[in-house]
Parts: sequence; C-alpha cells; structure tokens
Amino acid sequence: MMKKKQLSPEDVERQKSRFEDWQKKNPSKSFKDYFAETVEAKLQKGRSHETLGGNLRHGDYTTSGLSIFQRLLNNGLKPDDVCVDYGCGTLRIGLHVIDYLGPRGYWGLDISQYLLDEGRKLIGEEMWKEKQPQLRIISPASVTEVAAAKPNMIFSFAVLLHVHPDELSEYVGNVMEIIGTQGQYITDANLMDGETIQYSGRSWAHSQEQFETLLAERGGKMEILEEEEFKMEGLGKVAKRYILRIVRRDHAVA
Repeated sequence: MMKKKQLSPEDVERQKSRFEDWQKKNPSKSFKDYFAETVEAKLQKGRSHETLGGNLRHGDYTTSGLSIFQRLLNNGLKPDDVCVDYGCGTLRIGLHVIDYLGPRGYWGLDISQYLLDEGRKLIGEEMWKEKQPQLRIISPASVTEVAAAKPNMIFSFAVLLHVHPDELSEYVGNVMEIIGTQGQYITDANLMDGETIQYSGRSWAHSQEQFETLLAERGGKMEILEEEEFKMEGLGKVAKRYILRIVRRDHAVA
C-alpha cells in the first residue's frame, strides 16, 4: 500500500498552523479548498506531489504488490462498465481506466479544475475524442449527475487520508449516493481504533468506529480486503492501513 512520509509532532503542528493562518484569511473556504490550492501551487512550480504523479504505466504504482488498475480488474471491473474515479487528480490512474472502458464509461471527479485540466492534457486529444471521459468538479450537482449514470464501480486511492474530519460526513454521503443500489467502492484507508489522529498537515488516520457509523447511517458497510499496520513513529500511534470494498448492506457483489 501507499507509504506516507512520516513527520515529527513539531512538523505536524507547523503544518496545522499554516492551515489555520490560511483559514483566517479565507473564512468562507474549507479544507478541501486549501488542499487544492496548495497542491496546484506545488505542481505549477514543477514539483511532484506524492499522490498526484504524471503518467503511470501498468504496475508502476503499487499497493501490496498489485497495480491499482490490476486491483480494479481483480475486483470485477469490466470494459462495458461505468466507473467513477473519485479524487481523480491528474488522471495518473484514470488514464488506464479510460483506455480500458468504452466511450463515456469513465467519470473523473476532483475538487480542482486545474488538476482536471492537467489530466486532460495527459490523456491527449485523440483519447479524449475517442473515449469521451466525463470530468467534473465535486459538487452536489455533479454527484447527483454521476449517480444517475448508475456506475458499477467507484474507486479512489490516497484520497480518504486527505479528507478533513469536518468533511468526512460529506465524503461518505457523496460516495454512498454514487454507489446507489448497484455499485461497489474500492478504496484505501488509514483507520484508528479510537479517535482520529492527524499525522501530517494534510493527512489523517480516521476513527474506524466513526467511519463505520457514518457508512451505516447511509445504508453502507465496509469489507476489509487487505490490512497491515501503519505506524506513526513520531506520534507513537499505530493505525490499520486497509484496502476496502464499500457497498450497501443489502448489496451482494458478484
């Protein structure tokens, strides 16, 4: 699974302070706006980002030895499916899903128009015209639009860890609306036995109890496909790093 750079408690506090200072200057904006701005600024300066790389060959980005694309195939993705990439970024994974699916089969959602535009550059005009991927900013309207397409699979990797605790309910609500009655959501998650822990300026290991409660309130459940320990050395804490399948409680995945 994806490895995240470990920070000291002092580093975490400094990064928290940066967000607090930004929030004072932007009281009407949320953490996801802050995250989008900081990532865009980093990429515009030509610097890489640990979760938003450029092109990705099959097998290059691995989680427990399997490429994410291969993982989606292993969990039932088929060429004629409708698939949603929630937090698609610059389409580093989406590129291969787009290539695999039929026209209009791929929906990419993100919080940043800049990242969506960069993703379109990555796939090129030929693939854009042939496959007609649907790229949208995450909003109540776009979530409803995507849900109406009745996707068979939703996926995201290195996304949940960046969801602010205040926005976790919104995230779960969006995911469950998109899943509908027919879909499944494949994702990774760092979850704590106990309270949520912030282990970097933009990353959290969420409370597993809270996460499961939010899912249950919306008719969902999580199935653990893989797990390993995630040690937050500087904080003296240990979480579980999971690969999850999320579905409605009454939905059986074929």
